[in-house]
Amino acid sequence: MIASVHRLYMARRLFARPVSVRSCLFSSTSTPIVAPGVSESQVSDELRVLLKAGWVLDQPRSGIEKSYYFKTYTKCQEAGSVHVHWTTHHPRGLTPLDTLMARYCDEQSASIGTVDQSQSKKCHPAPA
Repeated sequence: MIASVHRLYMARRLFARPVSVRSCLFSSTSTPIVAPGVSESQVSDELRVLLKAGWVLDQPRSGIEKSYYFKTYTKCQEAGSVHVHWTTHHPRGLTPLDTLMARYCDEQSASIGTVDQSQSKKCHPAPA
């Protein structure tokens, strides 16, 4: 009996539905999904700052992503840009670790000299 109760408890935790952040910052169509067990307030304040800094919610709204561009070819070698995507896979949804790593990426990008997309040099014509 105890083993069955334990299995049921573990199954409920494993398949728990993510919690949505409720905030005036987000519209109903762009409400981020926060991992179960994570306080909405832990993520929403940091996420607000990151969204103003150019990060966007991914399509399932359970992660954040941003592209960084480089001014010269030698800075980026063959890439030209780097696309970063942070999300937590288990438990599914945004966590404070995702926002911490996004903030770290912004700090490091400033130290290596990333630029706005319009200032990055390409070997081919810019798309119209």
